[in-house]
Order: sequence, then C-alpha cells, then structure tokens
Amino acid sequence: MNVLILTHQNDAPPFIERVAEEIRGRGAEPVVFHLNDFPVKATISFHQEPEGESFLWNGHAIGKDDAIWGRRYHKPVGFPEKMHPGHQRMSIAESERFLQGVLAACPAFKVDAFARVRASDHKPLHQRIFREAGIRTPRTLGTNDPAKARAFLSSCPKGAIVKLLSAEPFVKDDGKLQVMMTTEVRPETMDRLEQLRLCPMYFQERVEKAYEVRATVFGTKVFAARIDSQRFEGADVDWRNKGLAMIEAWRHHDLPKHVEDALGRYQEAVGMQYGAADFIVTPEGEYVLLEVNPAGEFFWLEANPPHHPMVAALVDVLVGVPGARREVPQNR
Repeated sequence: MNVLILTHQNDAPPFIERVAEEIRGRGAEPVVFHLNDFPVKATISFHQEPEGESFLWNGHAIGKDDAIWGRRYHKPVGFPEKMHPGHQRMSIAESERFLQGVLAACPAFKVDAFARVRASDHKPLHQRIFREAGIRTPRTLGTNDPAKARAFLSSCPKGAIVKLLSAEPFVKDDGKLQVMMTTEVRPETMDRLEQLRLCPMYFQERVEKAYEVRATVFGTKVFAARIDSQRFEGADVDWRNKGLAMIEAWRHHDLPKHVEDALGRYQEAVGMQYGAADFIVTPEGEYVLLEVNPAGEFFWLEANPPHHPMVAALVDVLVGVPGARREVPQNR
C-alpha cells in the first residue's frame, strides 16, 4: 500500500518525516509529493484507457488500494523569470485545475477529499450544523452594511470581536506578511465601519471564557486539549497571539458526551475524517463552538503536553485499521 502525502518543502519537514516513519511501521510506503514543485520540477500523469486508468505522482502509481493525505496545498513556483505574467497566471490556473481533477478522479481513500475540504471551510456552515446539534454558537453578524454592523455592535453589552472568514494575509509595504487574528472591537472601530463597503467582515458578540478547548478528530477518535488562555496576557481574545508562550500549558481534556456526539455529527454531515474544532467553555460550563478547521495544525499537541498520540491515529485512518475510519461517504 502507498500513502501519498501532499505537502510542500517548508511544511515542517521533521513532522512530515514522523508521519512517514509511522506509515513505514505499518508496512505501507509513504510517497511525499511537494506541490510547490508541480509542474516545474515534479510530474503528475493520468492515463484513462478502455481497459482501465492509472494515476502517477513522480512515477509512483496511486490507486484504489492506496491512500492520500492532503496535508498542505501550495501554489506552483519556480517559473522562468522571463515567462510572460499572463502565461504564468494561465499556467498556475491550469495546474491547480489539473491537480483538482486528478484528485477527484483518483479512487484512493482520501483524508480528506480536496473538494470537501474546500466546501466545508466556512464558519457560517460550522455554526449552523452545531446549532442544529444543540451546541451554542456566538451571536454573529457577517455583513458589508455599515448600518447593520452598528446596530449589531450596539446590541453587544459585553463587547464584540471581529475576524476574517479567509486566511488571506495582508502584504505590508516591506513585503512581509501579516495575518489578522481575532480582534476586539474598539471604539475607534465604529468610526471605520464605512470601510465595510470595500470588504465584508464577520462580527461576534464576545463570550465570557473560563478556558478554551481544541478537539481534534481523526476518523472515529477524538482528542481534546484544554488551555487556560485567560491566565496569559494578550491571549484573552485569541490564544494564537501567545501560542508559543502557552505551548507547554495545554492539558488533556475529557469532552462531555453531547459535545463529542455533536462533533461526530458535524464530521459526518461534511463527510470528513479530520477536523480541528475550537470551543469556548464559559464559567457556567457551557460549550460554545467557534469553528472547525478542516486542515488545522495538530502536531504541537503530540510533541508537547498533553502528548496525544495523534500521528498514530492519523495513520490508523490512512492505512485502514479496522474501526479507525469514520463512516462517511467518500466523494471525489
């Protein structure tokens, strides 16, 4: 059995090798494919003939008895400097479409199907499914209407936060990238709401936190970890602001059954094996769903406390250990 790992060269090589070692330990063969090398340095080919079809990744055949882990996707790079910008844009678009088509057609088991990762990566969808499962979500407004935003923010006596729905970074004048974290709405924000006409935003009423929980799903297994983010200055709104400072402070957490059941219901609704869900737990002990990242990071929770065996759980799903895969319809 081959397990194709779709990643890129800057994607934490020690972590990728750790997964590859686990795959080898199960008697399967890892095939690491750097998507940033395609199409300039790496090759993908598919053959469809009357007698059958084949899919080759740098010459490695991946078929129905194999598996694909879509760890990280990356735009093509390395085009010749003299290549016309229009031709380069066309090449990038065609390469990405080609990749999506090959993944859609390849019959290998996928964690997770490219189309489903893209289709499920929407916070409003996450919140709707969890509300239907009986889990609270924050009062939310997404809008490009300044008047709607003012009215909503005025209805939040405990304050509100603002976030982006996309992960697109801001490119500063010096060329450096800046990612917008979840941010508290301040008085000066009200003076800039007319800018919503240029870009919609996502507002949520602030929810009081006792602590926060990251629940990570690998097929039928769920690992939950707790962080007392309110003890760390600068982490009260978004714990990622102090992620490195808190990396040793995560602890194992037991999810209540109704929350784990809701998480399973969500995974089945979107047809996914993997998901990384973020919850607020209020001082009253109520769980409030924020979002589910369909391709979120998880290795830090194995390399550091609480040292959950997540790589083994991932590989169980990939190689098809009995009972490891969640019963969801496989899609293209």
